[in-house]
Amino acid sequence: MNLYEVLEVSPKASKEVIEKAYKVLVKKYHPDLQKPEKKAWAEEIMKKLNRAYEVLGNEEERQKYDIERGASTSSAEHTKSEANPETEDLIVEAFVNWFRGGAK
Repeated sequence: MNLYEVLEVSPKASKEVIEKAYKVLVKKYHPDLQKPEKKAWAEEIMKKLNRAYEVLGNEEERQKYDIERGASTSSAEHTKSEANPETEDLIVEAFVNWFRGGAK
C-alpha cells in the first residue's frame, strides 16, 4: 500500500486535502477512541497515518517519494491553480461529513 492510499487521497491531492484527510483519519482511528481489544490495531494504523503525513505533508519529502515510486509528474506540478478548487473543496467536505456520519 502506498502512502497516498494510506491517507485515502489521490497523488494529485493538494497539501490542504492531504492535511484534512489526515485529521479525519486520525480522529477515526485514534487508539484512545477504540475498544480495548482494538487498541493495538489502531496504534498500527496511527503509525501508518503518521508516516504517510510526515512524507506527504512535506513538499520536499513528497517530491522525493514521488520520484522513488516512479510517478510521472511530481506533486509540485499539481498546484491548486491547475486543480478545480471548488470541486476539491466539495469532495473534502463530503469526505469529512461521511466520516462524521452526516452524509446525506
